[in-house]
Amino acid sequence: MAEALFLDIKEFTKRGWGKGDGFEVFGALPGDQIEASKIRRHKAKLQSIIKPAKNRIAPKCKHVGICGGCAFQQLDYKAQLDYKQNKLAELFNQPIQPIIPCDPPFEHRNKMEYTFSQDKAGQKFLGLHMPQAKGRVINLEECHLTSPWFSQTLNAVQTWWGNSDIKAFHPHSGTGTLRTLTLREGKRTGNKMVILTTSSKARDALTKQQIFEFKNLFEKNTSVFLVLHQAVKGHPTQFFEMHLSGPDHIIEELHIKDRILKCKISPLSFFQPNTFQAEKLYAEALTDVSGPVLDLYAGSATLGMLFAPKASQVTSVELSPYSILDAEDNLQLNGINNLKLIRGDVAELLPTLLKSELVIVDPPRPGLGPIACSHLTTLAPQKILYISCNPDTQADDLKRLKDYRITSMQPVDQFPHTPHCENIAHLERI
Repeated sequence: MAEALFLDIKEFTKRGWGKGDGFEVFGALPGDQIEASKIRRHKAKLQSIIKPAKNRIAPKCKHVGICGGCAFQQLDYKAQLDYKQNKLAELFNQPIQPIIPCDPPFEHRNKMEYTFSQDKAGQKFLGLHMPQAKGRVINLEECHLTSPWFSQTLNAVQTWWGNSDIKAFHPHSGTGTLRTLTLREGKRTGNKMVILTTSSKARDALTKQQIFEFKNLFEKNTSVFLVLHQAVKGHPTQFFEMHLSGPDHIIEELHIKDRILKCKISPLSFFQPNTFQAEKLYAEALTDVSGPVLDLYAGSATLGMLFAPKASQVTSVELSPYSILDAEDNLQLNGINNLKLIRGDVAELLPTLLKSELVIVDPPRPGLGPIACSHLTTLAPQKILYISCNPDTQADDLKRLKDYRITSMQPVDQFPHTPHCENIAHLERI
C-alpha cells in the first residue's frame, strides 16, 4: 500500500505541479493542505483536499486531476494570470506589460492531438496522456479547451475503433496500427480537418473497408487524411500523407488591426493553436519598419506577410517543407509580392543572410541557442523582434544578445489552464 502523506503546498514547479515538503503533486495549488500517496521519491498523487487554497475553484471538466491537458483548471483564471505575470517578472527582472488574457479562457484551441493506447488486457484508450503515469492515456469524454465538435468527433472515432479489431501502436515493440488522431478547426472560417496517423508497416496497415468506414464518420466538407508514420532506427522520421476525402486543406483567417490574412493549413504544417490570441499576439508584435526584414523560424510566413506592406523586402526562412508549401500559397492568397521564401535550417543559413533593419525570431521551445545568437549578433540588425513560447529559453538567449537592450516586453496568454505563456520582446541595438 502506498505511503500516505499530509502536505502543505508552498509553490508551483516549472511544469505547474504543486510542491510542498519535498514532493511534487499534480493538481495541487499553493495554499492547499492535502492528503497524497507517495508514487516515487519526490512525487505523490493527490488523494484529497484537507484545506483548499483561497483561489481554488470547481473545475469545469470532469477529467481534471487525471488528464494532463490542464494543470490549472482548478485555479481561478485571474490567479493563473497573476502567477504567469509574477513568473516573468522574476525571470527577466525588468518592467513587463500586463499579460493579455484569453477571453474566453475556454473553447480556444484550434488543434488537438489525441493518442491511441491499449493495456495488456486489450482495453482501448483514446484521449490525452495522464500526468503521473508514463505512457498511460485516458478515454476522453469531454474537453472544454476546444469547441464541442472535437469531443463529438473523438467520441465517434472511439466507437469506430471499439467496434473493430484494430490494434493501437505499441512504441516499445513497434507493433500495432493506430498512433494518433489530430483534429484542426478554423475558428474564423469553420473549416474542419481530421488526420489519422498510423504505422507505415504493411503488416499493420488498415484495410480498405476500415478506411472507408473511418472517412464515412465525417461530413463531406471535412478534410480527412491518413498519415503513415515511418520511423526507422538510424534514419529521419518520415510522414506520408493520403488524402481520403473533403478539401485537401483548410483555410483560417487572422483579423489583425485593419487587415484580414487568409492562411492555408495543410495536415503537417504549423499554425498557432489559439487563433484569437494569435491575432492579439501579432497585433502587439507589429512595429515600425521601412527597410528589409528577416523572418526566421517563419512557419507559413504569417508574421512575414504582416510586415510585408511596411518593409522594402521580407525574407522568410523555414525548415519544414509543408509550411513552405503553405507559405507559397498564402502569398498568392493575400497578394503579397515582396516576400522571398527560403527553406533551410536557421542556424546554418544565418551567416549567409543579408543584413536587415529588423530580424523576427519565433523559435521552437529550445530557443535560439548560442550559435544562432552569435550569428545574429554578427548580422547586427537595428531591431530584433523575439517571440517565444518558452520564456525560460528566451531569457537565456537575451543574455547572449549583449549588444541589444529590451525596449518592451508583452506576454500573451495563449495557453489558459497551463503554466505556459507566449512572450514578445522588442530589442534595439545599443
